[in-house]
Amino acid sequence: MEEDVNKKDVTGIPILDKIFFQANLNRYGISALLLIAVGCMGGAAVGTGGLENTFQLAVLAVTTMFSLSMMLAIAPMKWVILSSVVAIICDVIFIAINLLS
Repeated sequence: MEEDVNKKDVTGIPILDKIFFQANLNRYGISALLLIAVGCMGGAAVGTGGLENTFQLAVLAVTTMFSLSMMLAIAPMKWVILSSVVAIICDVIFIAINLLS
């Protein structure tokens, strides 16, 4: 009985537990938000200079397409969230590099 209580509160922060460990309950809402975020950030990263550098374009295309494919394939939400976070981090890094250079 005590084991079930501990599994419910994994991190101790209710919002993180709800997003990451109960994500299947909110699959469609999380997928819609991530679809917009990944798509817009990927477009902004390519627009700020990703077209001029082949390496940047390849990394942006692979990470963005992988996360969007995970959403389309109805993969486990852990994979969808992880791939989307990786894509958004790559987008932010390349936007910063392109704007600061």
